Amino acid sequence: MPDVFELGYVYARVSGAISKSFLGAKALPLTKPSRAADLWRIVFRDTPPALPETILIAQAERRRTAQALAQFRKLVDDLEAPEPFFIALRRKAEFGYVKRILLHAKRHAPRGELPPNDDPSLEASYDIDKYPDLDSMFSKGRYSWIDESALADLPETENRLDRQFYTELWKEAQAISPSKAAAIPRLIREEAELQNLVWALRLKRYYRMEASEIEARLIDLKGIDIKRDALTAITLRQDHREDWKAWAYESLLGGEAGRLDSWLFDVRDFERAAHRRLYSSVRRALRLEPFSYTPLYCFFKLKEYETAAVLGAFEAARLGAPPEETAAFLLGITGGTL
Repeated sequence: MPDVFELGYVYARVSGAISKSFLGAKALPLTKPSRAADLWRIVFRDTPPALPETILIAQAERRRTAQALAQFRKLVDDLEAPEPFFIALRRKAEFGYVKRILLHAKRHAPRGELPPNDDPSLEASYDIDKYPDLDSMFSKGRYSWIDESALADLPETENRLDRQFYTELWKEAQAISPSKAAAIPRLIREEAELQNLVWALRLKRYYRMEASEIEARLIDLKGIDIKRDALTAITLRQDHREDWKAWAYESLLGGEAGRLDSWLFDVRDFERAAHRRLYSSVRRALRLEPFSYTPLYCFFKLKEYETAAVLGAFEAARLGAPPEETAAFLLGITGGTL
């Protein structure tokens, strides 16, 4: 019984935090400012620092990301016992930071130019003081496979980091009791499966990779097959809509099978459709599983969407994009229609 009260309390706090987020129609105020400084006041409710616009936007990205992580950490800290799954989830920021470290190392940037860590309260899996000696920096722990050779092909290294994140996250999700995990394994599986689809279709379309090369770059989750539909997709003709009829994810495609007008598979449109599907899945799961860890996971995911929307609004302000275009973009990320 104590678990029910604890999880009910966490759900209430998650719901309250989500209600104040820039999601759905609540993201529309972000379309009004025409300058990044004015948008800063709306998002952070304080005076923006006197910085050039590009630097101000970079500061906004770091601050918003750090805020989201800190808010998530505060919610997780309300749990009576620590849960390794949420540590694995928080490590998504660390995996992203490792990518930035490698990019800086590739450019021979000095230590002083490294950006700050977005989640400094999480014990790091590397020794930042050893930068730029990658061998020493990553010699212990989860990134021990990283050395100087990782810089030779950064996209390949980043792909391996992405796959490793999902592998570790899935392992910890499987360790949660079913009653507490509730929808979490299903949501992770759906995200990883759709991620595989996007990666596979991009690699096929833009890099002309063979199936064996593509398969090696897809996420693999122990005990389930999340590669099959992606490997099927790369065998289908991209200019024949009929080939995609009855494909598992046909509902995410534009056009109708059987029509005679021209059609061409658009990877970017598919990625946007996949994004909308995941967002909808997370929003539904948040409300359906209140007495489990699912709301916490959904909060983390929704804050990712919100952060992407906020940063997109900053870029739109910098570029002087029309408000209606910005609104369509924000609603495409965070749900809703104009």
